[in-house]
Amino acid sequence: MGYAPVPSHKQIQTALRAALSAILPAGVTIVEGQNNNVASPKGDYVVMTVIRRERISTNVVTSDDCKFLGSVTAGRLTATQISYGRLQIGRKVFGTGVTPSPTITAVNPDGTATLSSNVTLSSRWLAAGALALKQATRVVFQLDVHSEDMGRASDMAQAISTVMRDDTGVQLLKASGLPLMPLFADDPKQIPFETGEKQTDDRYVVECHLQADQIITPDQEFADEVVVDRVAADLFFQA
Repeated sequence: MGYAPVPSHKQIQTALRAALSAILPAGVTIVEGQNNNVASPKGDYVVMTVIRRERISTNVVTSDDCKFLGSVTAGRLTATQISYGRLQIGRKVFGTGVTPSPTITAVNPDGTATLSSNVTLSSRWLAAGALALKQATRVVFQLDVHSEDMGRASDMAQAISTVMRDDTGVQLLKASGLPLMPLFADDPKQIPFETGEKQTDDRYVVECHLQADQIITPDQEFADEVVVDRVAADLFFQA
């Protein structure tokens, strides 16, 4: 079983691309870096490449349990009473006699859920819990700002560096709905770029530092009842 962080790399990259589209002039192409056998775009363009990821803090671990009374008919789960939590896609369903545990593949508009296996279960108490492992991560993108005109390249790089160190940049990334925010963008560096035709493009390089609070949710069973009994200590733990 694999664990996928949320938001994913693609989601973070898409959110940054949308922010850059708002910052840069209309018509500037924004592409992902390190794509082989792909020609450079025509006109002004920006290449986004992740160059490093750094842990900002230790993990924050929280529990997210779901307990409900339900039955399953041919892989369709009906919850008649939910004590706490909610049904979520990707969660395993635990319960007495449920082996192996099926996974919720869809939550339907009528409140039922579709399971990964075609099982049938009579009404019983079930659970679909998980842990949430959050790691605050600094994700650093190298932004290569290309233009045939030095002035345009300089202005675009300056705009990125300024906005990504301001609340304006915070609001642009906030619009994505992801736990994502700019930390800062460093000073633009003018580094000429030699094309395949041995021509020189004007290029500025800006490192954009973002914080992404990515979460991984491994399945977890929880105890909802503890039975405590007394033990004759002098008989079981003799000196």
